[in-house]
Amino acid sequence: MQSIQLVGLLLFLFPVDLFAQFYNGSNMSFGKSRVQWNNTIWTYYRFADFDTYFYLNGNELALYTAKYATEQIPVLEKRLQAALNQKIQFIVFNNLSDLKQSNIGLASEQQYNLGGITHIIGTKVFIYFDGNYLHFEQQIRAGIAEMLLNNLMYGSSIGSQIRNTTVFNLPDWYKTGLLSYISEDWNTLLDDRLRDGITSGRFKKLNRLKGEDAIIAGHSLWQYIEDKYGKSAMADIVHMTQMSRNVQKGFLYVTGLKYSNLIKEWYLYYRTIYVAGQAKLPANELRLKYRTYRTFERPTLSPDNKHLCYTTNDEGLMKLWLIDLQTDKKKKMFRSGYSSDALTDYTYPLTTWHPGGRLLAFVVEEKGKIFLYFYNLDDESIDKRNMFDFQKITHISYSPDGRSLAMSAVRNGKPDIYIFDIAANSHRQVTNDFYTDLTPVFTDGHHVVFSSNRSSDTLSLQLKPENQPPHFDLFSFETNGKSNIAKRLTNTPAISEILPSLSKANNINYLSDENGVYNLYNGRFDSVISFVDTTVHYRYFMESSMVTNFTSNILYYTGSDVDDSFFIQMQNNNKQKLYKLNEDEIVDTEDVVGEITPFRLKQQLVMAPDTSLAVEKKKGRKSFYTMFRPHVRKDTNQYIPLPTRQGAFGIKGNSRLTSLLYEASGEKQARFGQGDLPKRRNYYVEYFYDQLISQVDFTYTNYNYQTFAGGGAPIYLNPGFNVLMGVTLTDLLEDYRIVGGVRLNPELINNEYAVSFSNLKHRLDRQITLHRQSIENVGITEITRTHSHQAYYMLSWPFTETLGVRGTGIFRNDMKVYLSTDAVNLKKQTEYENWGGFRAELVLDNSREIGTNLYTGIRSKVFAEYYQLITKNSRNFVVLGFDFRHYQRIHRNFIWANRLAASTSFGSNKLIYYMGGVDNWLAASFNQETPIDYTQNYAYQTLATNMRGFNQNIRNGNNFAVINTELRFPVFSYFLQNPISSNFIRNLQLTAFGDLGTAWTGWNPYSPENSLYTKYIHNGPLTISVEIQKDPLVAGMGFGARTTILGYFVRGDVAWGVEDGKIARPVYYLSLNLDF
Repeated sequence: MQSIQLVGLLLFLFPVDLFAQFYNGSNMSFGKSRVQWNNTIWTYYRFADFDTYFYLNGNELALYTAKYATEQIPVLEKRLQAALNQKIQFIVFNNLSDLKQSNIGLASEQQYNLGGITHIIGTKVFIYFDGNYLHFEQQIRAGIAEMLLNNLMYGSSIGSQIRNTTVFNLPDWYKTGLLSYISEDWNTLLDDRLRDGITSGRFKKLNRLKGEDAIIAGHSLWQYIEDKYGKSAMADIVHMTQMSRNVQKGFLYVTGLKYSNLIKEWYLYYRTIYVAGQAKLPANELRLKYRTYRTFERPTLSPDNKHLCYTTNDEGLMKLWLIDLQTDKKKKMFRSGYSSDALTDYTYPLTTWHPGGRLLAFVVEEKGKIFLYFYNLDDESIDKRNMFDFQKITHISYSPDGRSLAMSAVRNGKPDIYIFDIAANSHRQVTNDFYTDLTPVFTDGHHVVFSSNRSSDTLSLQLKPENQPPHFDLFSFETNGKSNIAKRLTNTPAISEILPSLSKANNINYLSDENGVYNLYNGRFDSVISFVDTTVHYRYFMESSMVTNFTSNILYYTGSDVDDSFFIQMQNNNKQKLYKLNEDEIVDTEDVVGEITPFRLKQQLVMAPDTSLAVEKKKGRKSFYTMFRPHVRKDTNQYIPLPTRQGAFGIKGNSRLTSLLYEASGEKQARFGQGDLPKRRNYYVEYFYDQLISQVDFTYTNYNYQTFAGGGAPIYLNPGFNVLMGVTLTDLLEDYRIVGGVRLNPELINNEYAVSFSNLKHRLDRQITLHRQSIENVGITEITRTHSHQAYYMLSWPFTETLGVRGTGIFRNDMKVYLSTDAVNLKKQTEYENWGGFRAELVLDNSREIGTNLYTGIRSKVFAEYYQLITKNSRNFVVLGFDFRHYQRIHRNFIWANRLAASTSFGSNKLIYYMGGVDNWLAASFNQETPIDYTQNYAYQTLATNMRGFNQNIRNGNNFAVINTELRFPVFSYFLQNPISSNFIRNLQLTAFGDLGTAWTGWNPYSPENSLYTKYIHNGPLTISVEIQKDPLVAGMGFGARTTILGYFVRGDVAWGVEDGKIARPVYYLSLNLDF
């Protein structure tokens, strides 16, 4: 019995077609894909508390991860007052593109019965490098914190997770906000996003927030609790939430306030802060089609001030636009990608103008590779180059002579500055260290200014990772390569200066958050005599003045180097917008000092005793001095070991079986910083539990159509009550999946077994499935039991993440056994049929799940199947069909779902569709009055649903078409503002629906060949056929409710059927199934 449970059934994984076509009514598989452009070979380092997995050019990132994780694990354990009792696997990707190619997080196949399904919470942390080590460190901290929080809330064992995940859920803002709060200090960007959400009223209803809004609001709430109740309050609330299994009680027991009162207090606190000052925003908004899901980024003004280019990104669909500023005509220059719910890389495209103003260079990433494009405005031609030497490029800027590009790019896990020679197609590396160097720009032909968080001004090779300072300063270096010292232009420990660009008179513009908001500043270079010996020595400095004084962050800007023309990018009311600055909005004077935000003021008060800025104040003017000091070469071989990490509360943070095995064998479990690094190991496939299923059900799991059970008592076969047990195993990288299971009925006779293996490592996905099903049919004179053995081999080729084609080879063996109920049946021989076939599908799925049974987007499938009986008297049949579904959001999570489906079968044998009823109907009834045309030579049968208001078989035939439409309204999750801990209340939905469709034989429903129009009357030896008049179309309408009960999604519906213009008596349905 234990082995049966271990093999247990079929997680409906991708891309297995467990619900392919109309094998199970409207329960059809769709699913997204991942497109692998590159093949990666993984290796890893094993440490005491974690492993770091990486691939080519990722060694430095893996070591950086190990060093930083070693430092942060005890810190975060202490902060959350929890111990890490499982080993973490850090999966390190060189960039976001590589992560998106992986199968990590790929949604498993659509599941229509949710009961008894447990998703195992693993110990994997997936991180990627975007060219900024501060972001990389934030991901590491968030991953560790999430492991600690999951262990605390749900437990680390499989048993505790099965028990806890079914009864306890955290709101989006609670968990994501908490992880953001733990992993990232409050900063200027977060403060600006919160200001926008509070002042617009968007954050007033906290429980309705999703995505990034939930993160920002949740982070601010935890920050507010820390400021008011102390740092220990966060951990106390988390522990009380875990103990009470209730979010509201967790806050009440620690703060003494009801949850609703606490949220009001938090909201009023920030609203008072942000509304107190007068909002200052630019007035001249460019007239573009702004949307909350569409970003407008990186405006870039041509040197002749005649053209402006910018980019838009619709959740992955990137477009590059060009505006003629003289005619206001807009043109799309380039398009790449597609909209999806995958992580979106907003860092591309990067743009820069040639000094002549007629050539635009831009960088994009396509199919896992980086390309540099040159767009010629004169003839609209495009030249393309492969930048294969780099893992990522984060910024480009033309030199004054147009021959070179200054680039910030990533190689071998290090973000450095490069000078790219366009004609020679080669590059020279300027910096080579582990600091984060960004946004270089030429000031003249011999100097480049860039932004960096480096603490050293030496541009030398640095082998050991450095801790990353949190703020950025401006540096300058000479491009002739004669000096390896960068001139420090600013030295502001608590302030960041970013995005330098060339301005008029060879000065520079840049963004600074000196007053707590990123505004535009101008820096003017000057020098004074420092001292004189045999020659005159000069001290260089930069005088800075404020150019804009807005109350919201400037996210990006572009300006002219000949006048004061500026275009800026800002966020306003949750929309990214572009503005052109008016003359009166430019305040480039020495006397203007921006109003300091409460966040910056608080930060200054905290840092006041230890902070001294290298700024000389003159009536609001600030001067940043270049600091020269003797170069002291750091001994790169010197290594100071870090202190040994002690587990929180004296608990050793590792209980993983593999670690125990290595310790038992005497193999050293290294900690980072204790002597030599552990040896580099090759990664071999190792499987982990991913999902467990233990549920009751009332249907078969049909991988194919049921054998036609016609005769004296035609009926679509339902197994009644049965128990489904299954398990899914995946490897660490989720490239390989093993699924197996068993469906047991109470008599343990007609059981069902399935096992499958999927290889998703490469772009061409492969999958093998073996399935055994036994179905018993009670006829008038005999009882038969059909044992069906099926084997499938499927290949899947994705064009994009949302569109792909699949092909499946099929072999099926049907063994029909006559049970010995009498002497006649005893003599009947067992019948065998062997079928071979092929199935082809085109699948589109860009839908997004916004709640249980709630989606937005489109799903569709077009398919064709061919089956051939392998005998001398061979028979065949063909099935063609499609299923199109559209989900439209009406408001928030109130949706309108529509479906259009149709199918036909033809050949020497055919498939019969029984129309009527719903899927997984607990007490299914079959209409015996609708005639069946046995001259059609039906070989198999299936259901055509939904057609509510009728029993099964209100219409039948080898063709069907149906339209379903319904409104789904989640009552409590729509109205309530407090966290909902009960799945029953959260998922309670009211529906109103309508169905229209028919099934028929012949060319069309109104053809005389349709068997619906013939009724047979049997009277002794006589059989009389009567032609009748009926409308082939039937319709149903009604309403219902559905929710989650004991983990099962239960639907209750009442519907009235409409046949021949008459409304029938209501039919009641109770089913365990999601809607289409």
